[in-house]
Amino acid sequence: MANAPTRRMLLGTSAAAALGGVLAGFGTSQAVAGQAPAAAPAPQGPQYLPFHGKYQSGILDAPQAHAVFVGWNLNWREGGKKDQLRSLLKMITDDAQRLTAGRGVLADTEAEMAAGPSDLTVTVGVGQNLLEVMGGAKVGTLPGFAGDKLQQRYGQSDLLIQFCGQDPTVLAHAVRAVSKNLRGLAEKLFTQRGFMHQRGSSDTFRNLFGQLDGVNNPKAEARELAVFGTPDEPSWIANGTTLALRRFEMDLEGWDEVATAGRDFSLGRRQSDGSPLTGSGPADPVDLDAVNEVGLPVIGANSHVALAMPRSAQEVIHRRGYNFVDGEVSGLLFASYQRDPAASFIPLQQRLAEADLLNTWLTPTGSALYAILPGIEPGMYLGQQLLG
Repeated sequence: MANAPTRRMLLGTSAAAALGGVLAGFGTSQAVAGQAPAAAPAPQGPQYLPFHGKYQSGILDAPQAHAVFVGWNLNWREGGKKDQLRSLLKMITDDAQRLTAGRGVLADTEAEMAAGPSDLTVTVGVGQNLLEVMGGAKVGTLPGFAGDKLQQRYGQSDLLIQFCGQDPTVLAHAVRAVSKNLRGLAEKLFTQRGFMHQRGSSDTFRNLFGQLDGVNNPKAEARELAVFGTPDEPSWIANGTTLALRRFEMDLEGWDEVATAGRDFSLGRRQSDGSPLTGSGPADPVDLDAVNEVGLPVIGANSHVALAMPRSAQEVIHRRGYNFVDGEVSGLLFASYQRDPAASFIPLQQRLAEADLLNTWLTPTGSALYAILPGIEPGMYLGQQLLG
């Protein structure tokens, strides 16, 4: 693209430059900050994904078929909290690099279950309470939103680990192995399991309403910039980011009573193929100015698509959503990665919570915000940039 937006245009303070660049991409359902190089042939089958690197894995990687989000609150002992946190993160780092390489953790009684490539990733984040211990960085917490019916068991925790993988057995072992090593050191607040229909390297999947989810995710360099920022304008720390985790229960029985036209109008896209009501394919522009033969908007102002569309480049987020079924309760785990939640996720979520037509069938029951730690090189431990 000859006039693709620069890094400064994407995250700078000039709304005009941002809207003229990145959001032009969102009009075609793909924000791309430059022509991506030709993709290498996809590897056949799951791999051992690298644990070390500039960023933590499990963020920019193609989403795996299964995910488990686990939250813990730390049990502090006598002595300095910083030293205790350092020791805990060193242990988690050792566990994670072993598990992602197909090896059991130290003293693993079921090490065989870790073997076999599964695209396993282990992504670690901390809440504001632990950030204060680490040195006072500021991420904050999520505010309350209209319609929230939050349950404490799905609320903010000190520590969050996102486990993702293709093989549910390898994934279950990883969660159990790390959890065993945290016994006594932390109390588990929640375990939230999700799944999606894996489509190669695509971010899109069918949520339990039958809708194609994730169509508007940014792509390539635009995704990296929206999630991590630039050296001049990073997230809360260089090579770190934030994760907003929201749990939505779905009224599937009520949704069953809605005709196809009503479903499509509520979303602003066709359930059949994900195309906007103003287009014929998922990548076609979302035209909020289009009217029908009697002069009414084709896409309603309160449709999900209209309210979720970024108002500025600062609002661009990267979502890694997952379906969940927990007994008789079903819904969506909305996992959103972004550089600055105050400028992106929070205003976007406020609009949706106040007026989204889909709210008739959605109930938010969980909400939390985490600072995702920067990636590390071999010999380092997660959080070392702050704890030393």
